[in-house]
Amino acid sequence: MKKAFTLAEVLIVVVVIGIVFATALSILIINHRNAGFASRFAKVYSALSQSVKQQEAMEGALTNWQWSSGEQVYRDYLSKSFSIMRYCQPNEAGCSSDVEYSYLSGGKVSNPFPPAVFRVISSDGAIWAVGVNKNCQLNGYYCALVRVDVNGEAKPNKYGRDVFSFYILPYTNEVRPEGLYKFGSRYNGRWEENSSAEIEKDCGKDGGGLLCGAKIVRDGFKMKY
Repeated sequence: MKKAFTLAEVLIVVVVIGIVFATALSILIINHRNAGFASRFAKVYSALSQSVKQQEAMEGALTNWQWSSGEQVYRDYLSKSFSIMRYCQPNEAGCSSDVEYSYLSGGKVSNPFPPAVFRVISSDGAIWAVGVNKNCQLNGYYCALVRVDVNGEAKPNKYGRDVFSFYILPYTNEVRPEGLYKFGSRYNGRWEENSSAEIEKDCGKDGGGLLCGAKIVRDGFKMKY
Protein backbone atom coordinates (compact mmCIF):
# COMPACT_ATOMS: atom_id res chain seq x y z
CA MET A 1 0.00 0.00 0.00
CA LYS A 2 1.41 3.38 -1.05
CA LYS A 3 2.03 5.94 1.62
CA ALA A 4 0.01 9.15 1.13
CA PHE A 5 1.72 12.53 1.15
CA THR A 6 1.39 14.45 4.36
CA LEU A 7 -0.02 17.97 4.36
CA ALA A 8 3.40 19.34 5.17
CA GLU A 9 4.96 17.62 2.17
CA VAL A 10 2.22 18.94 -0.13
CA LEU A 11 2.72 22.46 1.19
CA ILE A 12 6.49 22.23 0.63
CA VAL A 13 5.93 21.17 -2.99
CA VAL A 14 3.46 24.00 -3.53
CA VAL A 15 5.89 26.54 -2.04
CA VAL A 16 8.78 25.27 -4.20
CA ILE A 17 6.64 25.42 -7.33
CA GLY A 18 5.56 28.94 -6.38
CA ILE A 19 9.16 30.05 -5.91
CA VAL A 20 10.23 28.55 -9.24
CA PHE A 21 7.28 30.15 -11.02
CA ALA A 22 7.91 33.56 -9.43
CA THR A 23 11.61 33.40 -10.34
CA ALA A 24 10.86 32.39 -13.93
CA LEU A 25 8.24 35.12 -14.24
CA SER A 26 10.65 37.73 -12.87
CA ILE A 27 13.31 36.68 -15.40
CA LEU A 28 10.79 36.85 -18.24
CA ILE A 29 9.69 40.33 -17.20
CA ILE A 30 13.30 41.58 -16.98
CA ASN A 31 14.20 40.04 -20.35
CA HIS A 32 11.11 41.59 -21.96
CA ARG A 33 11.92 44.99 -20.46
CA ASN A 34 15.55 44.83 -21.57
CA ALA A 35 14.52 43.76 -25.07
CA GLY A 36 12.37 46.89 -25.21
CA PHE A 37 15.28 49.09 -24.13
CA ALA A 38 17.58 47.48 -26.71
CA SER A 39 14.97 48.02 -29.43
CA ARG A 40 14.59 51.69 -28.51
CA PHE A 41 18.38 52.08 -28.45
CA ALA A 42 18.60 50.59 -31.96
CA LYS A 43 15.85 52.92 -33.18
CA VAL A 44 17.61 56.01 -31.84
CA TYR A 45 21.01 54.92 -33.17
CA SER A 46 19.58 54.22 -36.62
CA ALA A 47 17.61 57.47 -36.80
CA LEU A 48 20.56 59.57 -35.66
CA SER A 49 22.95 57.86 -38.09
CA GLN A 50 20.54 58.28 -41.00
CA SER A 51 20.03 61.93 -40.14
CA VAL A 52 23.77 62.60 -40.24
CA LYS A 53 24.17 60.73 -43.54
CA GLN A 54 21.28 62.62 -45.12
CA GLN A 55 22.72 65.96 -44.07
CA GLU A 56 26.19 64.92 -45.21
CA ALA A 57 24.76 64.36 -48.71
CA MET A 58 23.40 67.93 -48.68
CA GLU A 59 25.96 69.83 -46.60
CA GLY A 60 29.14 67.90 -47.31
CA ALA A 61 31.65 66.53 -44.82
CA LEU A 62 31.04 67.21 -41.13
CA THR A 63 34.20 69.30 -40.96
CA ASN A 64 32.33 71.84 -43.14
CA TRP A 65 29.31 72.04 -40.82
CA GLN A 66 28.76 74.80 -38.29
CA TRP A 67 29.12 73.71 -34.66
CA SER A 68 28.13 76.82 -32.71
CA SER A 69 25.60 75.35 -30.25
CA GLY A 70 23.53 72.29 -29.51
CA GLU A 71 20.37 74.08 -30.58
CA GLN A 72 21.89 75.24 -33.87
CA VAL A 73 23.16 71.76 -34.71
CA TYR A 74 19.84 70.15 -33.87
CA ARG A 75 17.70 72.63 -35.78
CA ASP A 76 19.99 72.88 -38.83
CA TYR A 77 21.09 69.28 -39.24
CA LEU A 78 19.17 66.79 -37.11
CA SER A 79 15.59 67.98 -36.67
CA LYS A 80 14.50 67.15 -40.22
CA SER A 81 14.60 63.45 -39.41
CA PHE A 82 12.65 63.61 -36.14
CA SER A 83 9.13 64.38 -35.08
CA ILE A 84 9.40 66.73 -32.13
CA MET A 85 6.75 67.00 -29.44
CA ARG A 86 8.43 69.71 -27.39
CA TYR A 87 11.43 72.03 -27.47
CA CYS A 88 12.73 72.73 -23.99
CA GLN A 89 13.71 76.35 -23.49
CA PRO A 90 17.13 77.26 -22.05
CA ASN A 91 17.15 76.77 -18.28
CA GLU A 92 13.53 75.59 -18.39
CA ALA A 93 12.57 73.22 -15.59
CA GLY A 94 11.22 69.83 -16.53
CA CYS A 95 12.37 67.87 -19.57
CA SER A 96 14.03 65.43 -17.12
CA SER A 97 16.06 68.15 -15.42
CA ASP A 98 14.41 67.27 -12.10
CA VAL A 99 14.55 63.47 -12.50
CA GLU A 100 17.01 61.40 -10.45
CA TYR A 101 19.40 59.35 -12.57
CA SER A 102 21.88 56.65 -11.64
CA TYR A 103 24.71 54.54 -12.95
CA LEU A 104 24.02 50.93 -13.91
CA SER A 105 25.30 49.89 -10.49
CA GLY A 106 22.68 52.07 -8.81
CA GLY A 107 24.99 54.85 -7.64
CA LYS A 108 23.60 58.33 -8.09
CA VAL A 109 24.88 60.51 -10.92
CA SER A 110 24.54 64.17 -11.86
CA ASN A 111 21.52 64.73 -14.07
CA PRO A 112 22.51 64.07 -17.70
CA PHE A 113 19.84 66.49 -18.94
CA PRO A 114 20.58 69.73 -17.07
CA PRO A 115 18.53 72.84 -17.91
CA ALA A 116 21.54 74.65 -19.38
CA VAL A 117 21.87 72.03 -22.15
CA PHE A 118 19.66 72.13 -25.26
CA ARG A 119 16.95 69.48 -24.93
CA VAL A 120 14.00 68.23 -26.95
CA ILE A 121 11.34 65.58 -26.46
CA SER A 122 10.57 63.54 -29.57
CA SER A 123 7.11 62.22 -30.42
CA ASP A 124 7.98 58.76 -29.04
CA GLY A 125 8.69 60.30 -25.63
CA ALA A 126 12.50 60.08 -25.78
CA ILE A 127 14.43 62.98 -24.28
CA TRP A 128 17.44 64.28 -26.21
CA ALA A 129 20.25 66.57 -25.07
CA VAL A 130 22.75 67.95 -27.59
CA GLY A 131 26.11 69.52 -26.77
CA VAL A 132 28.84 70.55 -29.19
CA ASN A 133 32.61 70.75 -29.39
CA LYS A 134 32.93 74.03 -31.28
CA ASN A 135 36.51 73.49 -32.48
CA CYS A 136 36.22 69.86 -33.55
CA GLN A 137 37.48 70.66 -37.06
CA LEU A 138 40.74 71.86 -35.54
CA ASN A 139 41.37 69.73 -32.47
CA GLY A 140 40.45 66.31 -33.88
CA TYR A 141 37.80 65.45 -31.30
CA TYR A 142 34.12 64.58 -31.66
CA CYS A 143 31.85 67.38 -32.91
CA ALA A 144 28.70 66.69 -30.90
CA LEU A 145 27.53 64.61 -27.97
CA VAL A 146 23.91 63.46 -28.13
CA ARG A 147 22.57 61.94 -24.95
CA VAL A 148 19.19 60.18 -25.05
CA ASP A 149 16.81 58.76 -22.46
CA VAL A 150 15.02 56.37 -24.79
CA ASN A 151 11.84 56.15 -22.73
CA GLY A 152 11.74 59.65 -21.32
CA GLU A 153 11.16 60.23 -17.64
CA ALA A 154 9.88 56.69 -17.04
CA LYS A 155 12.12 54.52 -14.85
CA PRO A 156 14.72 53.10 -14.46
CA ASN A 157 16.58 56.28 -15.56
CA LYS A 158 19.91 54.44 -15.63
CA TYR A 159 22.95 54.60 -17.84
CA GLY A 160 23.13 51.40 -19.81
CA ARG A 161 19.40 50.66 -19.50
CA ASP A 162 17.50 53.63 -20.90
CA VAL A 163 20.19 56.34 -21.05
CA PHE A 164 22.87 56.29 -23.75
CA SER A 165 25.43 58.68 -25.23
CA PHE A 166 26.23 59.01 -28.93
CA TYR A 167 29.04 60.95 -30.58
CA ILE A 168 28.89 62.64 -33.97
CA LEU A 169 32.35 62.19 -35.45
CA PRO A 170 34.05 64.21 -38.20
CA TYR A 171 36.53 62.80 -40.72
CA THR A 172 34.63 59.50 -40.91
CA ASN A 173 31.26 61.33 -40.89
CA GLU A 174 29.47 58.91 -38.62
CA VAL A 175 27.69 58.39 -35.31
CA ARG A 176 28.97 56.01 -32.65
CA PRO A 177 27.75 55.14 -29.17
CA GLU A 178 30.18 55.71 -26.34
CA GLY A 179 32.51 52.74 -26.13
CA LEU A 180 32.81 52.46 -29.91
CA TYR A 181 34.24 55.94 -29.53
CA LYS A 182 36.57 56.31 -26.55
CA PHE A 183 35.71 59.57 -24.86
CA GLY A 184 38.55 62.07 -25.01
CA SER A 185 40.41 60.38 -27.86
CA ARG A 186 41.50 62.22 -30.99
CA TYR A 187 41.27 61.08 -34.56
CA ASN A 188 44.53 59.50 -35.69
CA GLY A 189 43.62 57.83 -38.95
CA ARG A 190 40.86 56.03 -37.03
CA TRP A 191 38.73 56.56 -33.95
CA GLU A 192 39.88 54.79 -30.81
CA GLU A 193 37.42 52.44 -29.11
CA ASN A 194 37.27 51.19 -25.56
CA SER A 195 38.63 47.69 -25.12
CA SER A 196 36.32 44.71 -24.79
CA ALA A 197 37.49 44.29 -21.19
CA GLU A 198 36.60 47.91 -20.39
CA ILE A 199 33.16 47.55 -21.96
CA GLU A 200 32.41 44.27 -20.19
CA LYS A 201 33.47 45.69 -16.82
CA ASP A 202 31.42 48.86 -17.29
CA CYS A 203 28.33 46.78 -18.12
CA GLY A 204 28.74 44.53 -15.09
CA LYS A 205 26.78 44.80 -11.86
CA ASP A 206 29.29 47.27 -10.40
CA GLY A 207 29.76 49.25 -13.59
CA GLY A 208 28.66 52.70 -14.63
CA GLY A 209 26.83 51.65 -17.78
CA LEU A 210 28.26 54.46 -19.91
CA LEU A 211 29.81 52.04 -22.42
CA CYS A 212 26.85 49.67 -22.71
CA GLY A 213 25.70 51.05 -26.05
CA ALA A 214 28.85 49.52 -27.51
CA LYS A 215 28.06 46.17 -25.90
CA ILE A 216 24.51 46.22 -27.27
CA VAL A 217 25.85 46.80 -30.79
CA ARG A 218 28.47 44.06 -30.45
CA ASP A 219 25.84 41.64 -29.12
CA GLY A 220 23.59 42.08 -32.14
CA PHE A 221 21.44 44.81 -30.60
CA LYS A 222 20.53 42.68 -27.62
CA MET A 223 20.91 43.65 -23.97
CA LYS A 224 22.86 40.67 -22.62
CA TYR A 225 23.78 42.07 -19.23
